[in-house]
Amino acid sequence: MSSFAEDAAGRIVRSLSALLHKELSLVDPASEDGARSFVLTPTLAVRDDDAFNTSGRDLVREVASVVRFAGERDGRVRELERRLAEMESDNLDLVMKNRTLAEISARDSLTGLYNRWYVMEKIDSEMNRSLRNGCPVSVLMLDIDHFKRVNDAFGHAAGDGVLRAVAQVLRDSCRVYDVPGRYGGEEFCVVLPETKAGNTTVVAERIRERMESSSFNVGSDSVVVTASIGIAGIDSMEGEGIVSPSILIDRADRALYSAKHRGRNRVELWDAAMQGAAMAH
Repeated sequence: MSSFAEDAAGRIVRSLSALLHKELSLVDPASEDGARSFVLTPTLAVRDDDAFNTSGRDLVREVASVVRFAGERDGRVRELERRLAEMESDNLDLVMKNRTLAEISARDSLTGLYNRWYVMEKIDSEMNRSLRNGCPVSVLMLDIDHFKRVNDAFGHAAGDGVLRAVAQVLRDSCRVYDVPGRYGGEEFCVVLPETKAGNTTVVAERIRERMESSSFNVGSDSVVVTASIGIAGIDSMEGEGIVSPSILIDRADRALYSAKHRGRNRVELWDAAMQGAAMAH
């Protein structure tokens, strides 16, 4: 095999390894008659369920068949490199599209905040990190007070506008590493990594005060809405056995119920006395 072909094969194999996430290399076994026969490893007998797609399998086989005898003027090597470049471009395009789709699927279509399913996954991942590293994490649950009155007085389109405005207040009030989301209806959730429950009240009060002092446009009218907020943190579970995102959410929701019960437009921290509280807000 010419030095040109060997260099070209090396470039192709390195690119294929990165593209297909497989360790591929050229080996030089000697045949029985002493002839040199360059092949790709691992084996080219690729399973149908392997990470290789059809184009990848075909290209791997062609590399093995071409590089042994290719010369500097051999157009087949150029063609292989061209096809590999196309595959790399297609793969990058697919990665970007998948990332875009993943981002879209994680967002609430009305408010643009993260949706309930993403928030739950984030709570789960942050709780696991907390249990591994000992760092705290807290959850804030927020519910718009008397939201039904907005819908009844101004219509559901106006209510949707208020939800979008509240979402913007959350974005403006949270830190860059906090994760605000819409939990459902007029209820919102914020995940606060590396934050003890007691320290979360600073963020919660900032949100509550900004909502109370804001006037949201609803057509030609404007409306002021307030929010009740409940807080719970994993530090409140120390010494307990099994902990889970659903338990943390439940405690923040009970604290939210307590805020509603005590007059609304307030922030409450979960404590053990709330354990038996009814959950109807």
